[in-house]
Amino acid sequence: MRGRAGPNRTAAHGVYAASLLNSHILELELTLVSWRSQTTRGDIWDAIERVIAIVGCQRSGTTLTGQIIGALPQAFLVDEPDGLYPWFHAETRGRDEAASLGGAMIESAKAKYRSGEEGRDCGGVTVLVLKAPNLTYDVDQLARLPAPVSIVYPVRDPRAVVASMGRLGHIDFIGNQLRLLNDRPGMRERFAAECRLIENETQPRWIRQAAIWDVKSSMGPDYRQAGFPVTQFKYEDLVREPDRLISTILKGCHLSESDEARCSHDAYVGHGPGGTDRTRSIDAESLCNWETWLDERQQADVIRIAGASARNFGYV
Repeated sequence: MRGRAGPNRTAAHGVYAASLLNSHILELELTLVSWRSQTTRGDIWDAIERVIAIVGCQRSGTTLTGQIIGALPQAFLVDEPDGLYPWFHAETRGRDEAASLGGAMIESAKAKYRSGEEGRDCGGVTVLVLKAPNLTYDVDQLARLPAPVSIVYPVRDPRAVVASMGRLGHIDFIGNQLRLLNDRPGMRERFAAECRLIENETQPRWIRQAAIWDVKSSMGPDYRQAGFPVTQFKYEDLVREPDRLISTILKGCHLSESDEARCSHDAYVGHGPGGTDRTRSIDAESLCNWETWLDERQQADVIRIAGASARNFGYV
């Protein structure tokens, strides 16, 4: 007959059981940590079939364009405030922190969608939309993303862009773009004359901002030469003829026609970069505001600096 276990043996058994349980818990926690790390990065790219990068000059309609494409059920829109740029540079440079930055970026980006939007968290998303005017200079880096990239490139009348920049005095457009150009020696060398003008503090603000427009609106040929499919259009055409231009944008991105894209304001809440009301439907009310925000001399200065690019786009 087996004897009854004594108190020491019972206590030892309890310690062993607790240790075994803790070991299983630790193993489970490590598994979950590993799974979360993989899904933060791996599952995103496993599901993503295409990246849509919206580039160009700030205040040219990049926010509206991003919202149009991001309203598609299979799409997910990421803006600059979501942590887009730190994630992008970590991702394209193979840094370990890309996974955690990507997870945080996705969580932040979810907040712009209305509660109950389907397909934003997982399964249905196959298109990652990057609203990223400050990636305009990064043609080579965009090619390093692990999914095919389509470029969407809105342009807008330089006078309207400069006037809009002037009304957002809390944003240092000039300083920000100079830093970006100075961090890219190739761009700095290529646009040496423009950079000298942008950094010349004796020049009026509107002239320096017109030089920024000239640089950032003129790089469509670079993307085409690098092999990217590029859809470039005028913001004025988009707000005057939204149905036609939305069809053009979707076709250029290999996306099907969508009612959601035409009613994109229904998909979002809050405000986007630059204070854009995400719930505002597309309209042309602001097209000519620049005529009252810039005097005749300023308008002439902007067109003079914008030069050939303004003529190529039909703004002169």
